[in-house]
Amino acid sequence: MFYQEKKCAYAVKLALAMLSGGMLISAQAQTVKADPAEKIQKIEVTGSHIKRIDKEGTSPIQTLSAKDISQSGATTVAELLRTIPALGSGGAFDAVDGGFSRGVATASLRGLGSSSTLILLNGRRMTPSAYANPNQGQSTLYDINSIPLSMLERVEIFKDGASAVYGSDAIAGVINFITKSDYQGVQMNASIGANDNNQFKKKSISGFAGFGNYAQDGYNVTVSAELSKRDRVSIKDANDVEKDLYSTLNNRLSPYSSFASNQPFFYRERTPGSNTFFTANDANVVNRTNCDPSRLITGGAQYNIATTSALYGRQFCNYNLDDFAEVQGAGQDFSAMSRGIYQINDTLSAFAEVAYTKTDRDYTGGSRTIDGRTPSTAFALSGAGTPFQAILPVGHPDNPFPTSRAAVVYRFENVAGGTNTSNESLRFASGLKGSFKSWDWETGVLWNRSERTDISNGFLLLPEVQKLITQNMSLADVAKQPNLSRQLKSVGVAEIAQADFKASTEFGSLPGGAIGFASGVEFRQEKMTLTPDNLTSSGQILGLANQFIQGQRNVTSAFVEVRTPFLKNFEMDFAGRVDKYPSFKTNFVPKVGAKWTVNDALAFRSTYAQGFRAPALVQVTAGGTQTFLNGLADPIRCPDGKVPLTGGDSTDCSRSISTLIRQNPNLKPETSRSFSLGMVLSPTRDFDILVDYYNIRKEDEVAALSSTLILNNPDAYPGTVVRDTNPANFVKDKNGNVVPNSGPLISLLRNYINQGSTVVSGVDVEMAMRNNLAENGKLDTRFRTSYTIEYRRAEKPGDPETNLVGTRGGISNFSTSVGDIPRLRATLSSSWTKEAHTVNGAINFVGGVSLMRYTNAGETYPVSYCHYGSGQPATATSLGGVAKYLTYVPDCAVSSWTTVDLGYTYKGFKDLTIGVRVLNALDSKAPYDPSSSYTTSGYNDSLHNAYGRAFRLNLGYVFK
Repeated sequence: MFYQEKKCAYAVKLALAMLSGGMLISAQAQTVKADPAEKIQKIEVTGSHIKRIDKEGTSPIQTLSAKDISQSGATTVAELLRTIPALGSGGAFDAVDGGFSRGVATASLRGLGSSSTLILLNGRRMTPSAYANPNQGQSTLYDINSIPLSMLERVEIFKDGASAVYGSDAIAGVINFITKSDYQGVQMNASIGANDNNQFKKKSISGFAGFGNYAQDGYNVTVSAELSKRDRVSIKDANDVEKDLYSTLNNRLSPYSSFASNQPFFYRERTPGSNTFFTANDANVVNRTNCDPSRLITGGAQYNIATTSALYGRQFCNYNLDDFAEVQGAGQDFSAMSRGIYQINDTLSAFAEVAYTKTDRDYTGGSRTIDGRTPSTAFALSGAGTPFQAILPVGHPDNPFPTSRAAVVYRFENVAGGTNTSNESLRFASGLKGSFKSWDWETGVLWNRSERTDISNGFLLLPEVQKLITQNMSLADVAKQPNLSRQLKSVGVAEIAQADFKASTEFGSLPGGAIGFASGVEFRQEKMTLTPDNLTSSGQILGLANQFIQGQRNVTSAFVEVRTPFLKNFEMDFAGRVDKYPSFKTNFVPKVGAKWTVNDALAFRSTYAQGFRAPALVQVTAGGTQTFLNGLADPIRCPDGKVPLTGGDSTDCSRSISTLIRQNPNLKPETSRSFSLGMVLSPTRDFDILVDYYNIRKEDEVAALSSTLILNNPDAYPGTVVRDTNPANFVKDKNGNVVPNSGPLISLLRNYINQGSTVVSGVDVEMAMRNNLAENGKLDTRFRTSYTIEYRRAEKPGDPETNLVGTRGGISNFSTSVGDIPRLRATLSSSWTKEAHTVNGAINFVGGVSLMRYTNAGETYPVSYCHYGSGQPATATSLGGVAKYLTYVPDCAVSSWTTVDLGYTYKGFKDLTIGVRVLNALDSKAPYDPSSSYTTSGYNDSLHNAYGRAFRLNLGYVFK
């Protein structure tokens, strides 16, 4: 099978063998005296506001301790979370220019997207970052880049629906990042790392200081700071991806990259005024070749250039896009944070925290082009402006055709591209904690502001490019215009201000103990403003879309929780939350959980919860998001996706158009129902097994209206399809009849809508063994895996819900927008400690994904076929376009990936700790991915990385 079940079975067997071996060692070491019982204290854990004693409650929670974080070898929070099997696809990983998510990293539990995973910092919300990502499940982006890894004490991952406790966005669960506090002393840490090719270099330095002992002095203040820098890595320098396949199949990393250069191509117009052009390899296509001889190539089959292409057998100048393709952009991060606690009296204390973070990302990019074969759009805030088409009139100094107009393809190589994205965040929280009689209470205020600044280079000013036609100016003279391009600055600001109060107590008596109770209220104001550059918003920039939002709303919430220990071995939890948003009626969601402790070694638990996600501000308030769609097959002008009708041309089968996605103030919230059933088994004191089944159904998902749906059903969505209205450009059907309103596509108008549903279910397993080896030290071994049983998406109501597990969902069911859903993710880790020495290792496994096509909404293909390669049925449309794919990858899949990490820590020097990590010690290459979404890298960075074998050295020093 494509996800290599044998490897999975081997990994499971290995895990069981290690754990079983650990049990035997534990049994042999039972003569070691146990540690005295620690004093039992009540603590508050993520997922509940009721303080409790029990380690395991009704819901599954995974905790990463400071030791786990250190031994992971991660240098960022994003890298840390990638080691968690429950984290699925649908997040952003901030490696390369991520388009609408450029510069941020997000988390996606259960593969439901970043909008369904709530992120907390020290128990309180973070503001979403200032982005308007129109892709499904990405409308709310909590940037985990703004959380410094070195400051974390632990991470609590609540893998259950938590809207009844925390409100919107907690459908898939909650991740609570908890920073260090009540620390005394000063410590400094430094790290440096790179892979075995001296690529992916990263350096960081951090400091942490704490003053005052809270228990003795009644106060503590901690201050910390971290600075890190990472290097750019180009795809040409990354040796730990399948570069040979990437080069052979994707036409990259080869002598041919792009025919669009500063040596133009000219295409003669078919008939005067038609705006359609000859594209065959004959005298109707002319190009210049006045470039450096090293750039000259002749098109042929060796570059996967078809014989029907105008490039076949033609000599032309190559523009090397690979010089700008990168697998990691350069970056620099800085963060600083301070937390303080002060005891006012025996029953009252105050706390405060302030934090500042800034991340800078630089991404390289090629120079911009004009292509007269299709219209280009200069967006204004009011929508698509007048399309610009680089068609040279008769008599133009560059037009080689004396009696015909010519479309020109030209790249302004003298104007450099690329972008810089900066995200700054400022956070302040303060409050009081106290007790009154049997009540514990807390009140606080929070203000969190995030500002994003995008600097875009190389975009062309429309008034300057228009001189090509309005002033009959030559291409060379247009390229020399001093105002041809300017740096463009867009700014986004997101902000939340919050006040809250909560209290908890115990009262009454049940056979199992006192009843626990907690309640609270929250008042929150959310703001977001996205402001594009003035030149862009006024419609003077070619090819750059606007995002313009100005929204604000107030949210009022109240929650209640009750814990009822009906018996000594049976308890239930009840929770409910009311949220009032201005755009829809008051929302109430409940949750109920139960735990049955059979005996000291066995317990069962279960939960049922309803949840919701409020539409993001960018989806319901004034403004809109403009986008460009590439590779669209026009269903009217190119109905089979391959051959255009008479009057059309090849661009109709792979069209680039603009779209405007507009807000919808009438959106309903997304809703969910989740169920979990788990078992906690401890056959010995040092061996634990946790098994949890989960099932989540999410409905009324908010997404932009599908462009494919609009194009295939234009009558159902009047006014949304914008076409050229010139009858001379209409096409004719196979009978020679003119098709009405069939001019070339220009743009689409789309709205956010409530559409279909998603169902995901699976099983999480965790096994942990702790072995005391007496004079030989201690051995801790842990196995974690997440096995996905089903992932079903109905893109719109009425669509069948097909299971997409083990596939790239949007290919398996071609009507959906689902990403990669590996069936299995697993990690086996072990750590041995003796005196000053700690040795640790981990085996990480990510299952493969099929690239086969099985269904398209209600249509099931008679025979499934590969999205890439050749041999597809004649009715197949919108294929992947990698002609030789099946020759090299006959199973039509992205392979599974197994990596091994090793580490060693030495604490034998006074006050100095030295740690060495080897990540991917076996140097496993990232599996090849042919998708056009990843053609700048040849691998899928949502599942894999291109680091290869990487080394990291960490030094820590404590000042006393």
